[in-house]
Amino acid sequence: MSELVGRSAELRELDTAWASAQRSEPQLAVLWGRRRVGKTYLLTHFAQHKRAIYFTATRQDSEQRQVDRFALAVREQLGEDVADLMGGGFTDWEAALRFVIRLAADEPLLVVLDEAPRLLAGRPDFADLLSAVWESRSRRARLLLALSGSAVSVMKQMLGPQGGLHRRASVERRMDPFSLPEARAFLPRLPADQFVEAYAACGGYPLHLRRWEEARSPAQNLGELAFTPGGVLLRDALDILSEDLDWRGGYERVLGALGAGHRRRSRIASRAQQRIDYTLDRLRHAGYVRAVRPHGAPSTADPMYEIADPYLAYWFTVLREDSDLVEGGQGGAVQRRVEGRWQTHVGRVFGQAARDHTIRLVDDNALPAAMSVGRWWRDETAEVDVLGLLDGRTRLLGEARWQAGPLTGRDVRSLHAKLAFLPEQHPELTTALWSRGGAAGELSGRADLLLLGPADLL
Repeated sequence: MSELVGRSAELRELDTAWASAQRSEPQLAVLWGRRRVGKTYLLTHFAQHKRAIYFTATRQDSEQRQVDRFALAVREQLGEDVADLMGGGFTDWEAALRFVIRLAADEPLLVVLDEAPRLLAGRPDFADLLSAVWESRSRRARLLLALSGSAVSVMKQMLGPQGGLHRRASVERRMDPFSLPEARAFLPRLPADQFVEAYAACGGYPLHLRRWEEARSPAQNLGELAFTPGGVLLRDALDILSEDLDWRGGYERVLGALGAGHRRRSRIASRAQQRIDYTLDRLRHAGYVRAVRPHGAPSTADPMYEIADPYLAYWFTVLREDSDLVEGGQGGAVQRRVEGRWQTHVGRVFGQAARDHTIRLVDDNALPAAMSVGRWWRDETAEVDVLGLLDGRTRLLGEARWQAGPLTGRDVRSLHAKLAFLPEQHPELTTALWSRGGAAGELSGRADLLLLGPADLL
């Protein structure tokens, strides 16, 4: 297995839980997050060199089929001595759970149930059953039982106030795709501007980032990964979503409307040709979509919506409508035709990265600690990529320009013209400009300007 990148916090929590289990303090760990974020990779890495049972549940199987597969995993991974103790297998999950608890009476044992929500198809009360067995049987067992799942909504329900695992787990950890700075560890030698493009296409998913080749240009990587039949970026989006969402709810149509540039509820509903209130709210709660309002606007203001995940935004904005043509072998022509959409998408990712960078600068006290950060717009009149408010006044005015040429004084004047529409200017106004192409010499040395580039984001 290759080196584990990132996830140090998650690994520390698991190491701590394992140490407790070795002291006869049984531990229940629950990790969840959408597919491809690295849950399985983390858990298989953690299981190395431990007495362990690793079991992955399958879709739509009966309880007996799942239990039989679990018994086979026990035989194969713990050997014949344990197989003899097990006899002919298990009648149900209660018998299986009681057996592994007994196995941990004297010697530490790690049991991983990967994709645990799939077990509910054959045993809808699995979480309640696990909770009951855990409470009545696990005392003093040297056991770490780890559950993982890609069905985010189901895992949250299990852990919620009405769920069977509520307040049962000693470790509860949601694993999300890596942020831009975190993802840098996968491609450390890539020039910073090219890394922004890699992240805009791959998002924070380890599998995608590991496929991006540093020796190739962004266009060459996209040609291989997104515009070739069977390319990982071409096929993975619906796989990621399918574990968590029932397509009968019209989720793909709503995401497709967002990818096509429709951001208001009424426009999304019109494009998707369906009622969207439940669908949109579930996409929000699962983290696939976010609602945004102009920074400083009241919470009652009508929001706009956007796809929160860079990779899924790339797929629905650039690839979705032409995926059949790519699969039919016309990827080269499609790649050239959608270049404008691709650059617009990278620009949006660059803008979000600039806002995230500003928040980090606030956290690091490089900017006022009480300043709040967001974006701002007013209909079609003006838009600001990064607005920092302090005491209700405009303390930072920022723009992210994904352009090859350098910024000039004209760009600064154009940005400052938007102050006429914004909250009152703070006397210590700072102007921040993020640019791929750098800045002309006329802007250097100005104390009121922060000139930043892709490397600063990382």
